[in-house]
Amino acid sequence: MDSVGRLVKKEKKKIIATLIVAAVFLFFWINGPLMQSVGLLNLESIETKYSKPILVGEEGVDNKNISSFNTMTLNEEHTFGYGLVIDKKEPAKNWGLVADVKNNPNLSLEHKDAVFEHAKTFAHGYENISILTSMDMYYALVSVKGDSDIYLESTDLIKNIRGFAGEIHVGIFINKEGFITQVEHISSKETNSYLSDIKKSGFYEQFQTISLTRGSQEIDAVSGATITSKAIAQTVSALVEKGIPYPISNYNDVDGINTFSIEASLNKVWIFHIGVIFLMFAFTMQKWIKKTKKSVLALSLLSVIYIGFFLNNSFTYISFIHPFVGTSVSSLIGLYALFVLIGAIWGKNTYCKYVCPFGNIQRLIIQVNPLKTTRRFFISNKWLKRIRAAVTVILLTGVLLGLRNWSNFELFPDLFGFSTLGVWTIIAVITILTTLIYPMIWCRLLCPTGSILDGISDIMKYKRKHKHKP
Repeated sequence: MDSVGRLVKKEKKKIIATLIVAAVFLFFWINGPLMQSVGLLNLESIETKYSKPILVGEEGVDNKNISSFNTMTLNEEHTFGYGLVIDKKEPAKNWGLVADVKNNPNLSLEHKDAVFEHAKTFAHGYENISILTSMDMYYALVSVKGDSDIYLESTDLIKNIRGFAGEIHVGIFINKEGFITQVEHISSKETNSYLSDIKKSGFYEQFQTISLTRGSQEIDAVSGATITSKAIAQTVSALVEKGIPYPISNYNDVDGINTFSIEASLNKVWIFHIGVIFLMFAFTMQKWIKKTKKSVLALSLLSVIYIGFFLNNSFTYISFIHPFVGTSVSSLIGLYALFVLIGAIWGKNTYCKYVCPFGNIQRLIIQVNPLKTTRRFFISNKWLKRIRAAVTVILLTGVLLGLRNWSNFELFPDLFGFSTLGVWTIIAVITILTTLIYPMIWCRLLCPTGSILDGISDIMKYKRKHKHKP
């Protein structure tokens, strides 16, 4: 008991930090992310002989003089606690259902043209495309081989669903039997390598089995792009709900729709993946087996090949704040984040030292480099740390203020994705090659994830100096 007491006293700060992390993790596991938009209720009006409005006056109920009825409005006179309430009522303002460009940006001519162009681009073998209006949205009626499908898109219509970097705009085709025949990505600020992985994985083809009359349905999310694929599925669900009953019921046999939703979730293979990642963290934090150069090299290779190229599952500082800004994370990413934080609290930032694929590929390049090309960087380590901290604060502030595309300031997915040759891919390759001259330059100068984790480790190691009285 004495040894346990001494351990608790010695590691009190780490134990408290661990309990806080566990409590926050458990809260989000049970309740989901904060700032989620509450879905609007669908109100259905049923008129019967018992629900017709009637006039009630001094003469009792007068059913004969009822000619029409309408919505009544009540105007309140604000007197701020004093003054006379005037008898004369101000004339009521114009009222009614307003569906114009000013009140509904979705009805602008620009949006109409965009819907037409997207429908024309995505439709295969179409004979005719007509653009029609339904309340607050444009949609396309696409004629293909005698049949007519309708095309809807979420651009400027669905605004409360976020992927990794913000809203994801998609277009969907629905046939007359009520099946989704096609889902297409229109635009987003997601990382290009994630979008490419999603397309190559056959994710969009899974929607072709979805019927609007089967209620809640499930498809497989894409490992390594879980947040993006889940957001796409949620956007499709919201778009279908937006189109029910009109315009969808005008062209499709979907009278039996009560509820409809699509959820993209990882299959059970994720349990194996998180098990491997857990063993990697466990090895780095344990103190019974000595870490040799060979074992650390093997761990680095496993990290680069398995987490980097195979899973392409990057862990970034954004994973910490996603639940706070309304974005759900998968169980894989959630547990991954938990291991990373525990490693920063108890293991002196084991993630950056041993597990991070981007850091490990730089270490491997340095080891295999036969030439002694490394140089001392012209900025001191002290200032490197300050610059990295400043970059981190700026990025976090921007993301929290709504600049979700700033969360793409990460080279991991572009380096290991190998799917697109974009600007960030070129920057990632140049950064890796630069490490031959200035070792680990990204990690030391610009990596926001490393800055946060090093900061946590520094806080855990900090001990207040007691001044000795003379």
